[in-house]
Amino acid sequence: MEKWRKKIRGLGDEKGQSAIEFIVCVVVIFFFLLFFLSLSILLATSDYIDYATFMAARTYKSAYNNDATKYNNAQKVFNSYVSKVQGIAQNVTLSQPTSSPFVSDPAQQKQTTGLIATYAINLFYLPPLFLFGKQPPSILNLATEAHLGSDPGLEDCANYFSQWTSQMGVQLDPGLLEEMTDNGC
Repeated sequence: MEKWRKKIRGLGDEKGQSAIEFIVCVVVIFFFLLFFLSLSILLATSDYIDYATFMAARTYKSAYNNDATKYNNAQKVFNSYVSKVQGIAQNVTLSQPTSSPFVSDPAQQKQTTGLIATYAINLFYLPPLFLFGKQPPSILNLATEAHLGSDPGLEDCANYFSQWTSQMGVQLDPGLLEEMTDNGC
């Protein structure tokens, strides 16, 4: 008789089923929630590093003729931006391309100078429990490039105006070139 009562009430073999369904649903929902959170962090960080690369390339194309000085200034600007996302983006490096992908003529290569930033970012954070001492399979290696036209440097301006004044027979005031630090060519 007791068996019939349990079957009629629905308490037989289905005891705890709703708890198991709840746990399965919560795990799936949290997985998708964390995945989309990680994806949004990845996209925001990638945009930020792309902007940092642009600002470094903008600094790189500035008025200095010496490539080492240009690159050091660009590296300082890039590091000032990247230091804010250091824990999210890993192995961030800035480099100069050997040639521009946009120009095939070697004489015009200098006119399209640019910089490349490479970095690694974790798409989905796996707990160390599942890694077994290996690199996570969710690490993405990404790169961003910024190529800008190259302006003449301060030394180029000084040489141009010296040649021009000598051709025109005009005396150039030396203080005028000192005021052209903002690349007045």
